[in-house]
Amino acid sequence: MWNLRYRLALDLGSTSLGWALFRLDVCNRPMAIIKAGVRIFSDGRNPKDGASLAVARRAARAMRRRRDRLLKRKARMQTKLVEHGFFPAGIDARKALERLDPYALRAKGLREALAPGEFARALFHINQRRGFKSNRKTDKKDNDSGALKKAITQLRQQMVEQGSRTVGEYLWARLQRGQGVRARYREKPFTTDEGKKRIDKSYDLYIDRAMIEQEFDALWAAQATFNPALFHEAARADLKDTLLHQRRLRPVKPGRCTLLPEEERAPLALPSTQRFRIYQEVNHLRLLDESLCEMALTLEQRDAVAAALESKAKLSFEQIRKLLKLSGSVQFNLEDAKRTELKGNATSAALARKELFGAAWSGFDAALQDEIVWQLVTEEGEGALIAWLQAHTGVDEVRAQAIAEVSLPEGYGSLSRKALARILPALRAAVITYDKAVQAAGFDHHSQLGFEYDPGDVEAQVNSETGEIRPVFKQLPYYGKALQRHVAFGSGKPEDPDEKRYGKIANPTVHIGLNQVRTVVNALIRRYGRPAQVVIELARDLKQSREQRQEAQRKQADNQRRNARIRRSIAEVLGISEERVRASDVQKWICWEELSFDVADRRCPYSGVQISAAMLLSDAVEVEHILPFSKTLDDSLNNRTVAMRQANRIKRNRTPWDARADFEAQGWSYDGILQRAERMPLRKRYRFASDGYERWLGDDKDFLARALNDTRYLSRVAAEYLRLVCPGSSTRVIPGQMTALLRAKFGLNDVLGLDGEKNRNDHRHHAVDACVIGVTDQGLMQRFATASAQAREGGLTRLVEDMPIPWPTYREHVERAVRHIWVSHRPDHGFEGAMMEETSYGIRKDGTIKQRRKADGSAGREISNLIRIHEAAQPLRHGVSADGQPLAYKGYVGGSNYCIEITVNDKGKWEGEVISTFQAYGIVRAGGMGRLRNPREGQNGRKLVMRLMIGDSVRLEVDGAERTMRVVKISGSNGQVFMAPIHEANVDARNTDKQDTFAYTSKYAGSLQKANARCITISPIGELRDPGFTG
Repeated sequence: MWNLRYRLALDLGSTSLGWALFRLDVCNRPMAIIKAGVRIFSDGRNPKDGASLAVARRAARAMRRRRDRLLKRKARMQTKLVEHGFFPAGIDARKALERLDPYALRAKGLREALAPGEFARALFHINQRRGFKSNRKTDKKDNDSGALKKAITQLRQQMVEQGSRTVGEYLWARLQRGQGVRARYREKPFTTDEGKKRIDKSYDLYIDRAMIEQEFDALWAAQATFNPALFHEAARADLKDTLLHQRRLRPVKPGRCTLLPEEERAPLALPSTQRFRIYQEVNHLRLLDESLCEMALTLEQRDAVAAALESKAKLSFEQIRKLLKLSGSVQFNLEDAKRTELKGNATSAALARKELFGAAWSGFDAALQDEIVWQLVTEEGEGALIAWLQAHTGVDEVRAQAIAEVSLPEGYGSLSRKALARILPALRAAVITYDKAVQAAGFDHHSQLGFEYDPGDVEAQVNSETGEIRPVFKQLPYYGKALQRHVAFGSGKPEDPDEKRYGKIANPTVHIGLNQVRTVVNALIRRYGRPAQVVIELARDLKQSREQRQEAQRKQADNQRRNARIRRSIAEVLGISEERVRASDVQKWICWEELSFDVADRRCPYSGVQISAAMLLSDAVEVEHILPFSKTLDDSLNNRTVAMRQANRIKRNRTPWDARADFEAQGWSYDGILQRAERMPLRKRYRFASDGYERWLGDDKDFLARALNDTRYLSRVAAEYLRLVCPGSSTRVIPGQMTALLRAKFGLNDVLGLDGEKNRNDHRHHAVDACVIGVTDQGLMQRFATASAQAREGGLTRLVEDMPIPWPTYREHVERAVRHIWVSHRPDHGFEGAMMEETSYGIRKDGTIKQRRKADGSAGREISNLIRIHEAAQPLRHGVSADGQPLAYKGYVGGSNYCIEITVNDKGKWEGEVISTFQAYGIVRAGGMGRLRNPREGQNGRKLVMRLMIGDSVRLEVDGAERTMRVVKISGSNGQVFMAPIHEANVDARNTDKQDTFAYTSKYAGSLQKANARCITISPIGELRDPGFTG
């Protein structure tokens, strides 16, 4: 292991990790790039809809378990009926009972004696269709539960009207009338009186578990009078338990409390959680006066707003102004066109309705309110809940029933009930923010909580500034162990794998990403030692949930449509084609539209001169930064506007407030500037205020601190994790907006050659980004800001063109490091996966496949690789072949291929055999993993050359040159292997794009032998191991 003093830069995305190592000089400044690399991995999501792959697996597993439980219940019932003398022991005798009509027996058994076999036939039939048992917690999430309960109520009424003593007797009567006895679900579209389209969901009939229990009791009581010796109490209890036993649902554990990791998070519906959110938000509320300056609410104002939100589901900002007796010109910092209200206590608003608790709800103390909601959220049994409500709140049964069915907010907050009990008083006591309330409540800072660890995993390090000795991990442990308050509860059992023992973050993309950070960082530590500094940037999509990513995609689509509309407008104004419209003019137009919704009122923010569309596109109007770029490094749309060239020259490198004297000397009043700013979006208008720069800084001491630290949740989590090996301020997460700007200024977009644009078709661009991230420190930012200020003072309207580079040979170092990268792809050698597609195909007795024709009458797709299913226990039902073997009656198309095995035949030639996922399951079931992964022998018994799976790396000769490729596709029909260079990205889309010159390289087993192919490995940090061609 080397002993270097280096800085580690990481660029973490949803499917990639770019990294770079920088040697530091004695002043801790980067002076050289030691090495760079890229790790590529899956994000754990379905590429079609973005859903976690675990969702599909969970649904399939639930279906299998339901079927398994049904089969086990049937087997148990059969065993018990034989044991108690009802069913005959012989299979043939039991088979003969199948010809009896169970519905007739269920009705007959209420008035006449049944033979033991007849009763067994009736009870076995009931056991197969034992009705629906309500569960409050799952029913609320079921969209059809309302229709289902309605059908059950109607069935009870019909049974009473027709005089049916049991549901079995009722079903027999329906059959006699020629009516069905199955629960047919129907949807009928209709239009309401208001003209809205709705769907009426209904069932013809639906049976619940209580009806089945009542029928069993009635049948048993009737038969016990005829044959008391056989129908004794022990048999009754045993058979009833077999029929009605229902396992309790395994409770879904919420995540850990942010402040007390050993405690579970409280439900969002809990009144304490609702109040915590209200006080946290209202304490952050600020008044914006006519000068756009912020003022916090007084304690009296805060209490008035919080009290109003306590009894209402929401409160508009207009209502808050009236409540606080404020003028209409006063605005709030949280108010904008998209947000016009604050959310109130949704739980109290719901439960205080007159048909529920009414006024009595406000009379309950906070502890009782929390306990009531806790029962509503956690109690599964409706009867038990109603009884509890009557006993503890004094409501009658009708109200208790209505309360039990109330809809409350779902999900969990971030704090436990214990933490809420300590935090809420602190938030109520003063108008303070959450972080101050945390400290006032006696907690450590919410990002500085520790955990238990093995002393052998750490080493002592002395803090050079304070002299304090602190433990530092030698390598990163599993993140779930270190970040306990961010993960779900684990089993806690030492014998379990880390993920199961400590729990994991629910978001699969984040979970996989942090695990890959651990893999790469620990490999680098083993090779180079622990880093002295770590700088990390997280991709935006990694911080987003599935819904947030979908929303971001919608916004991107909206922006694309907006840009296309603007491009057409500019082309019309300038009389040119849309292709000739410049991107800078599109940006100008966007800023112009944000001046005001009214086209006639779009004016220069400073001079008040009206700006027409034609004027906008001339040199008389310029894009300018409201807060100087040299003081903010903020080039976002929120910090840009358009102004007259003259006004821009007068403002120079200053804030609007700092330039007000020069503006007023021109006759442009500052009040007029603020009035025009009020027509702009909220995130833009505050920058014109006297304290605009201070509000932009927030809690940061200066603009460099803000530019160099990303404080969002996931960024804090990543920083907390990496500080285990690089503690304190030596680890920081930077915002991503600077990387793209600096990469272009450094001229690094040309490193991978794409005409000055970032080449996203090359995985190595992640390493280029890491090379930029690694030099993004205070010294560089200060030089960039100074150069930008000098350019602005010199009259330039553009950002500085020639960015001072970190050291003279920086570009050459980046090019050399990137050129020597072997991209590492995370392999997945597990055989678990979809064995087959979901669609089943019937197979006729002659072996042909039943297949529906398309709407146009043509045949469906050609079916190959069909996995045929037969059932040996049903020879009469499905038939047997001439040699007595059961015939296949259905089949499924194979879902995927596990691998291709390359073996040597008797003539020394290579042959390929594709092993499907279905076959892999069978091999493991028969011979274990050792058989599936035998390193010397293939499944055909021959000598194994290599076993290739998707993602594996291969070296071979292509067109006379040795190339390093990865396997991207294996064809099961002909054993063809498709490959792409390891650094190429987006290969599937590019291979099918006829406009793209890229194409897969494909080989068969024989051509692989001719190309001297061999399977190689590339470590997580890009170290290539090549065993060489062995023939």
